[in-house]
Amino acid sequence: MNTTAKIFEQPITECPEVPARFGEDGGKFYYYYDQLADELDEDLTKRLKSQLDSLLIFAGLFAGVNSAFLALTLPMMSADPVDDTNALLLQLVKGGNTTINSEADLPSATFSPPSVIYPVNILFAVSLTCALMSSFLAVLGQQWLVYYRKRSGGCAEHQRKEQLRRQLGAQRWRLELVLDDILPGLLQVSLVIFCISFILYLHTTSRSMSSIVAAIVGTALAITVGATVCATWDRMCPYQSPLSHLLCWTIDRSKPFLIASVWLVVFMKAYFASLFRRDEDPEQGELDESHEDLEIGPWKAAEEITFRGLKWAGRKEETANDLTVASRAYDSF
Repeated sequence: MNTTAKIFEQPITECPEVPARFGEDGGKFYYYYDQLADELDEDLTKRLKSQLDSLLIFAGLFAGVNSAFLALTLPMMSADPVDDTNALLLQLVKGGNTTINSEADLPSATFSPPSVIYPVNILFAVSLTCALMSSFLAVLGQQWLVYYRKRSGGCAEHQRKEQLRRQLGAQRWRLELVLDDILPGLLQVSLVIFCISFILYLHTTSRSMSSIVAAIVGTALAITVGATVCATWDRMCPYQSPLSHLLCWTIDRSKPFLIASVWLVVFMKAYFASLFRRDEDPEQGELDESHEDLEIGPWKAAEEITFRGLKWAGRKEETANDLTVASRAYDSF
């Protein structure tokens, strides 16, 4: 093995300088660049493909369960022909009973489905549709990943430019957001809709059973919401989910409106406080002093919020010194 290869095999500890011309450093910079680019692409595609495979398995099982319940509840919206047959046989057994003289006297003519069956079937159908759409998009996402890793050939410089263009295109079109958040979120929404429709269906048969299932579903939902709040308060919390990502995004986008609202409240309070101020009236001195704190307090709060800018108001991240202490503590074990 030559000396250059041994140098390339050494782990990189700092960013190498970009050569003015290709090959001036013996190809060291581009070697590390190719290694890093390939590592980033491999990590992205493997992680997303693993999640899509798991989503497809769960979506397939969930769609089968949902279809079974839908096949059970759909016939409840129409009359059962067996009821007419049983009524006619009962009339023959009783020997000439004239309770059924025409088709209007059959049970199917006066059939009326339970009112709760309509929303139950609608929710089951919507849940099944969301599950099928998430499965379809997951398969389509796997094709996107295959295309992302596909190379058209050419020289090394052309491949580097093509890889960088593909990476920038994936960031520009939010590939990771679509495959990592939207698809799992769509499947989770379908699961929530299914649980609601399942509870409504059980309510038509047994209220006690429906209450038990509702309590279990409510507990699971409370745990999910709690994990979402934790992941929103602490960005490094491992309990990340599409809901926590959506909540963090909403909070980050709403912070400018929050700051504007605070300043609007401050200006409104200052305006109304000025209405009570009468410098020419000596009797208004005490009233002015009572409104002094009303003006100074909101101004200080608004200045503090503006000074902090758009920084996250959740858990304070560890400083460099905290990370150093933590790393030394782990090394001591």
